[in-house]
Amino acid sequence: MTIAPDGSPVALYRRLPPRTGDAELVHGLLPPGGRVLDLGCGTGRLAEPLARLGHPVTGVDNEPDMLAELRLARPVPADLATVDLGERFHAVLLMSHLVNTADPTFVAAALRTVRRHVRDDGFAVVERHAPGWVATCAPSVVEVDGVRYTLTDLDRRDDVLTATVRYEFDGQRVDHPFSVRDVTDERLTALAATAGLRFDSTLDDSGRLALLRPRMS
Repeated sequence: MTIAPDGSPVALYRRLPPRTGDAELVHGLLPPGGRVLDLGCGTGRLAEPLARLGHPVTGVDNEPDMLAELRLARPVPADLATVDLGERFHAVLLMSHLVNTADPTFVAAALRTVRRHVRDDGFAVVERHAPGWVATCAPSVVEVDGVRYTLTDLDRRDDVLTATVRYEFDGQRVDHPFSVRDVTDERLTALAATAGLRFDSTLDDSGRLALLRPRMS
């Protein structure tokens, strides 16, 4: 089984459904035919629905087997922390809780990538764990779309949660360790500011999706 550099099993993401609801939300913010950059696009669960809605989408990922699933979006094999396409987009997406990553150097670099690719009149959508989740989550087992997710081995030290999520699907089992920090509105405001962005608003009741815009000097 192919495992992406971040620990994600490619076979799992191949079988997960498209993120059509999130695609419709982003679509509603875009001008007709607005160009989109999806950083860490994976198998295109968001990039492909947006392309079907009429948007030229570029997907960046560092796992070729993920990018091989793209059909409508333009694939770019690259590290999202360092990629520089020399292009600007109406919308830049940073999904999959990447902003929660415990490594501050990576988060800062990812947000700088967002800023250098977003148009001055554009926006970014950042996905995070709902504020407070890192401090309050507990061991759990849930099953969604035929995939069993087990959250275990929780260890909190200072403001960092280290844990393991176990994926069980199609007779396969994969353990994915991860380390994350909580990203409150205040923390996201500070992180965004250092990258030349500003926190604008949240796009859902839980605060999972945050809207950022370029800071204009």
